[in-house]
Amino acid sequence: MLLPPPKVQEGTLSRLRTHAKKKYVGKKGIKEIRANFKANHLFLQVVKEEKGGFIGRMFRMDTIRGVGRLARLEYLGPNKWKFLIYKSDTNKYGPYFEFQEGNIEDCLDAAARVYLV
Repeated sequence: MLLPPPKVQEGTLSRLRTHAKKKYVGKKGIKEIRANFKANHLFLQVVKEEKGGFIGRMFRMDTIRGVGRLARLEYLGPNKWKFLIYKSDTNKYGPYFEFQEGNIEDCLDAAARVYLV
């Protein structure tokens, strides 16, 4: 198992935040793209916020916030990640045949094509 060094982790998170803000945050109710490292994996999540409607007003909630899984990335080397998409029907991560590996921005874009666009 190849672990990303701390500087690679910091750089990856910074690039991911920049790319997410530029392309996704603020659109279609997306408030944030989260990323969490566990060993050599990077888990991507989306935070969406939507108007609560009648039920929201009834319980004095202006908005409803939800967190959804997007993908799991496995560190392969500098600027190279293996991409596994989250499959909600099985509650597991699996291969995505249109995209297998790439840099952090390409991985986020692949997940966005499935869940955000």
